[in-house]
Amino acid sequence: MDFLEVFLQELNEKGQEAIELIKSFIENKDPNSIHEIYRLFHTIKGSASLVGFDKFKQLFHKIEDYFKRQMNGEDVITEDFMLKLLMVVPEVLKKNSDLTDDELQHYVDILEGRKIQTEAKVYVTSSETIPSELLQELLSNTLSAENSLMREDIQNALREIRLVKQKLVSILENTFYVKLRQILANFDVLVMQEAFSNKKKVKLELQIGEERIEKKDSEMLLNMLTHLVRNAIAHGIELPEERTKKGKLEVGRIIIRSYVQGNELFLEIEDDGRGLEFEKIRQKAIEKGLGNLKPEEVIFVPGFSTKDNADETAGRGIGLDVVKNFATARGGDVEVVSAAGKGIKFIVHFPIKTFLVRVLVVEADELRFCIDLQDILEIVSKAEIKDGQLKHKDKLYDITFSCTLPRFAIITKNNKALLVSNLIGIFDGQVSNESYDMIKGFVKNIFVYPLPIISPEQFLKLQKPSEKVRKVLVIDDSVVTRTILGKFLVNFGYTVFEAENGTEGIEIFKKENPDVIVCDVEMPGIDGFETTRRIRELNKNVPIIIFSTLTSEQLSKGLEVGANAYLSKDEPPERLVRLIERFIQ
Repeated sequence: MDFLEVFLQELNEKGQEAIELIKSFIENKDPNSIHEIYRLFHTIKGSASLVGFDKFKQLFHKIEDYFKRQMNGEDVITEDFMLKLLMVVPEVLKKNSDLTDDELQHYVDILEGRKIQTEAKVYVTSSETIPSELLQELLSNTLSAENSLMREDIQNALREIRLVKQKLVSILENTFYVKLRQILANFDVLVMQEAFSNKKKVKLELQIGEERIEKKDSEMLLNMLTHLVRNAIAHGIELPEERTKKGKLEVGRIIIRSYVQGNELFLEIEDDGRGLEFEKIRQKAIEKGLGNLKPEEVIFVPGFSTKDNADETAGRGIGLDVVKNFATARGGDVEVVSAAGKGIKFIVHFPIKTFLVRVLVVEADELRFCIDLQDILEIVSKAEIKDGQLKHKDKLYDITFSCTLPRFAIITKNNKALLVSNLIGIFDGQVSNESYDMIKGFVKNIFVYPLPIISPEQFLKLQKPSEKVRKVLVIDDSVVTRTILGKFLVNFGYTVFEAENGTEGIEIFKKENPDVIVCDVEMPGIDGFETTRRIRELNKNVPIIIFSTLTSEQLSKGLEVGANAYLSKDEPPERLVRLIERFIQ
């Protein structure tokens, strides 16, 4: 380890220690911590000088000077100054090189009050360095698996492959995910800053476990929490004297907690302030033509505010669309619970994205789908049906799905039963969290096409007499594309016709009259554009989806000749199902 690495490690350790002492000083006003904070900054200044970080040395000399003046009798270490330090120090700790002239001036301007910085920041690493030793282990496991297969030692090969899988999952999780606790490590700084500027006293309580989210979502998550906390402090938490009159503690409380239920992550943001003013919100909603919405709904309408002039200090509602958008964009939602005078709780929830899922793959007539093992209570090999219900161990279960000739019953944790004809096996696979009605995701790597993972809570489809069969025509010169799409669409109950070129596709269209057409572009003979044009002459209404890898110019040409939509082959095939379903509906 060279001197720079030693300095950066010490910078982080001493800096974090100083941050905690500064927070303690703001809360307790303990004068004894002043000297200890000074000592830490003095140490950092000296170490920066030794490694040649001159701008670091100048910044910490400037900070150190404030503490010297305080210890000499000047009253310069105020709560306001300490809050400014909390804006500067966490940012500086993330540097791995010396400060630039502009950065030095930026931080000095903040400390001396010439510049105000109020935006909280989250620092997460976009990628992790993989240790060379781990790469060597992966290579060793791979070679061992390969040689075992050559020796026809299947058991040892499988064991080695599973070791590789475990290590790769660990690498991927550390690369793409970040713990909530890490994101919120210095979130209490924001609470301190907002409370000080609003002349209020507020304490943040974090009840965060080991939950993690994708790193790419971390900044949006922080923005969402920032909106909620600022709203709570500005409009929810009362002034100390008002709280005392109401019989509350003068220090308001904000709680952020996290937990997992099923496959969803829940975040609760709760305060003990005045709560929603329901009547005021209703009146303002009526004025804005939103009287049909409940107060708990109208506050999420973009731009809605209980104040006449919306600005950064506007009333409850302003900016809450950010919260709603964050949740819904990830397949979740947000709920509000409030009691007048007692506070408000926002409950944000959305599906957890994972790399692997363990599923049971089943067959039912011509359908093939998966059930998450976490959703399964028991598998019954001999199903006893009584009055349309499954009887097992003296209990009756409602049957939410049944095939024509059931051989197995799967009892789920919501005490429902699915009757299927065959159990293919238990597999691990990569999961795509594209939700679709009663489907909560798609698992890959088991077959060449993705399999839907059904949601037992929403899987209420009893086997009924067949309704109108929907027909899809796939025109593509690639046998791989036709096979994968064909099997995938059949799994959703569609009848699929395949054509390997445009001429054949047109003939099949005339004969079968499909409901939707999926057409490639680059094909022998007439291309997809000409095929689309000719089919459009035969039928003005049939939906045609161009399924290819097109440039924007080619896309425009496709739409000109009559295509209804374009989907790239780079997109997961489950999105094609969404598109087909939309056209059919």
